[in-house]
Amino acid sequence: MVLTRTVSAGVGLLVLLTLVWEAVTAQDNGGTQDNGGTQDKGLLVLTMRRKAGDSYKRFLRSTSIFGYKVKVLDVGEKEELDEKKHLELLKKEFKALSQDKEKIVLFTESGDVVFSAPPVRVIEEFESSAADILVSADGFCWPDQTLESSFPRVERGKRFLNSGGFVGRAGTIHRMLSEAPEETSLQLLITHMYVKDTTRDKYNLKLDHLSTLFQNLNGATGDVELRFAGKEAYLQNTLYNTVPVVVRGNGHTDLVLNTLGSYLARSWNPEDGCRSCWDEMISLDEKKEEELPRLTMGVFVEKATPFLEEFLDKIDNLLYPSSRMDLFVHNAVEYHEEMVSGWVKAVGETFISVKYIKHDENIKEWHARNAAIDYCLEHECQYLFVIDSEAQLDNPFTLKLLIEQNREIVAPMMIRPYKAWSNFWGAITNDGFYARSMDYMEIVQSQRRGLWNVPYISSCYLMQRSLLDNDKKRPSFIKNLLDPDMALCENLREKGIFMYVSNRVDFGHLVNADKFETRRLNNELWQLFDNRWDWEQRYLHPNYTHAVSENTTNEMPCPDVYWFPLFKERYTKEMIETFEDYGIWSDGSNNDPRLDGGYESVPTIDIHMKQMGMEEEWLEILRTYIQPLQLKVFQGYYNDGGPPRAIMNFMVRYKPDEQPFLRPHHDTSTYTINVALNKPGVDYQGGGCRFVRYNCSITNSRVGWVLMHPGRLTHLHEGLRVTQGTRYIIVSFVDP
Repeated sequence: MVLTRTVSAGVGLLVLLTLVWEAVTAQDNGGTQDNGGTQDKGLLVLTMRRKAGDSYKRFLRSTSIFGYKVKVLDVGEKEELDEKKHLELLKKEFKALSQDKEKIVLFTESGDVVFSAPPVRVIEEFESSAADILVSADGFCWPDQTLESSFPRVERGKRFLNSGGFVGRAGTIHRMLSEAPEETSLQLLITHMYVKDTTRDKYNLKLDHLSTLFQNLNGATGDVELRFAGKEAYLQNTLYNTVPVVVRGNGHTDLVLNTLGSYLARSWNPEDGCRSCWDEMISLDEKKEEELPRLTMGVFVEKATPFLEEFLDKIDNLLYPSSRMDLFVHNAVEYHEEMVSGWVKAVGETFISVKYIKHDENIKEWHARNAAIDYCLEHECQYLFVIDSEAQLDNPFTLKLLIEQNREIVAPMMIRPYKAWSNFWGAITNDGFYARSMDYMEIVQSQRRGLWNVPYISSCYLMQRSLLDNDKKRPSFIKNLLDPDMALCENLREKGIFMYVSNRVDFGHLVNADKFETRRLNNELWQLFDNRWDWEQRYLHPNYTHAVSENTTNEMPCPDVYWFPLFKERYTKEMIETFEDYGIWSDGSNNDPRLDGGYESVPTIDIHMKQMGMEEEWLEILRTYIQPLQLKVFQGYYNDGGPPRAIMNFMVRYKPDEQPFLRPHHDTSTYTINVALNKPGVDYQGGGCRFVRYNCSITNSRVGWVLMHPGRLTHLHEGLRVTQGTRYIIVSFVDP
């Protein structure tokens, strides 16, 4: 596991050299990176491109940042070369370089390497080693383990050789390569030279046992920490107290290197934040609407999802013209058919084209997602934007920002509010499942903002056409029996394609659909625990926080009776609909089997929250939203600091031909709340509440507002007669 730490002093001379080195910009000229004379003339880096993928680009970026002169030996080769061919290329190159015998040359692979310091560090470490050839050290003997006993013992450090990185004088390296017996790989050639005392001494061949220059991560991820000093990120080998320059994600540590690569080579630091975010970024600001890239938006509703209405509204609110978009929709959920079909019909004409796959077509998710890629290509898209119903795009600029980021595949970071659950994984286990990276919490909590190379993304992402067009790189959502998102990411990882997640700005959030039940009417009413943020956005009165503020004077229409805004009208409307849909109202008699003892002294026509399976949610409303109001106005009453207790929580219905009023009574409570659910003078005539002792009546109820008053002794009250229509209220007897 790689740790991270920020340091302010004591990092040593080697790191200080890095800190004062100015970054320079390099150009790739026919395979040789030449920085116009700014690189160290005494050092040349040789490498093999193998595949011109994302890891190769990262390697070149790191060498460019620090001003290395780089020559890529297999540029121009049409096919990927085997180890023997690579060795031949290397021998040929060192033969040409041998004319300058003292020239220092560093060889390393490109696909699994990031440079973290400038050339001066390489030269300094090489010369300090007193070697003519210094080779990176490894904790494993490979590929021939029978040679393990032939390696010299070392008192401290890694014992074995890894040819993926070495540095030396050109003349000596040429002699070693040309005089060595014929081998099939560079690893075997140098190994056989090293294990023999005569050849090891002849070429002054040494290993970098303490990782002063080369850090092979395989088997050593626990030895290193990512650290920061000012504006520099560097890797500290805490086992040997060294600061390596050439960091290699060899073996199965490529994903660890991906994490480190988001920081090293001046990619991110605590002072400047993300510097690599701006690499290759494009701007859409000056483009006319007809010049904007055409994209296909793939909308996937694969499971019953709460707050789908808001999800669709936010897609409508994206600030990217639908005249530049094709729409692809797959709905696999019968429960959502009416809403999704209505939405597609309402917005479909604004898109260039529409493809809607309904739930009854029985298209599997894997095939639907692959079909979206086909649809995108058929309609000449430049981007495919995939969004699942759990992803709520709160930022209307999301599409523009993702396009401008200019990565082959990039996801906006989304989390479940108040949780660490997100749409990306920072690391994965060896069998491809979730693992927490060293920076995961800092990223999801937005303590670090930037662009992060991660092994898994889901729910919402943008893919470039260049990725879709290439047969070798084209994504697929099918891989054995894996879920589509896991299959996609594993396929991309196998192809060496970097996946990025951005939290440069806030893009949106995820809803939790794991336990969403659809057996009731208005099922989001029960989502207070699983999706509190969305529940509040839909149902909580916008002035609630103002009402609970210390500096706000709350209304008191009658003595010790307080009035607060609590719910939006949508909440009250949906509650009435839901309770009426349930329909099992009490008969208004004194005999009530729902109560312990079976007797109600002041009966009403009502339905209890417990009957609706809403008791826990309502008690949470009392704890979270009612108690702060109570603590504010009834000072000194703290209920022993615990949450409010309420055995009686119910909706009451008053109708002229049913129960039009309620006789004067005291509530069996310390205090009572009464929430008005509909409008006097509109939904019903008459009605209201009269406090007998004060002869004070409240008849102008406000929908969604709560009346709070003492229960016992002082506040005898009655429900006034409803003369027309139906009046609904919710009542809770708190702390009986």
